[in-house]
Amino acid sequence: MIRLNDLKVQTLRESIQAFGFGVLDRCLTPEILEELQREAAERSKIAQFAQQDQGLRYRASMTSLGGVARDLLSSEPLIALLEAVFGDEFELTEDRSCMTFYGPGDTLGPHLDKPAEECVVTIIVYVTVEGPAFTGPTGCELRVYGRELPPSSNGVLMPRLIIPSVEGSIVLGHGSQYWHERPGLQPDEYVVALTGCYHHAQRTA
Repeated sequence: MIRLNDLKVQTLRESIQAFGFGVLDRCLTPEILEELQREAAERSKIAQFAQQDQGLRYRASMTSLGGVARDLLSSEPLIALLEAVFGDEFELTEDRSCMTFYGPGDTLGPHLDKPAEECVVTIIVYVTVEGPAFTGPTGCELRVYGRELPPSSNGVLMPRLIIPSVEGSIVLGHGSQYWHERPGLQPDEYVVALTGCYHHAQRTA
C-alpha cells in the first residue's frame, strides 16, 4: 500500500519536529491509488456540500470514508508509520475522518483540528490533484503556521511551511496543535483528499 524507506521517514520526522507537519511524496503504490480514485468517483455522487463564512471559513463537499479509504487509514503499515514517526500507538478516529472534494473557490481557512483528544495526529492523503500548468496563486497546497497564528500583513498570513498537494502523497502532522489551512482553489483546480484523525490507542493491562 505504501512505499517507504528509512531516509524518507527520518526526513519526515525532522520536518514534523521543526514545523508540526511533514510529507511523504508519492508514497502510495499505483494499485492503491487507482482503487482510491475509483472509490472517490463513486462517493462524489453522495458528497454533501458545506459552506461557512463566519468564524472558520470553509467551503467544500464531504463524505464519510469508503471501504478502501478506511482500510488504508487503519492498515498495519500506516499505523506502524505513525508509531515510528510520533513514538506512540494510535487508532483511527473514524467519525472524525472523511473524504473531501475541493473545486474552484473551495477553501478551508486557518484552523486547529478538534477535538484535540480525537485528533492527536492528523494525516492527509491526496487521492486526486488537478491544477493549471502556470505558476501563481493556488489552492493545491497546505499552509502551515505554528502553535499560534502569526500577525497578518495587509490581511495576509505568512506560513512557516508550504506543502504542495501532490497526488499519491501523504501529509502527517500535529493538526490539533499547529494552525494550518488550504487557500481557495483557482479555476481548473480540483483536489480530493482523505483526512484521517487518530487518537492514542487504548493500552491493555
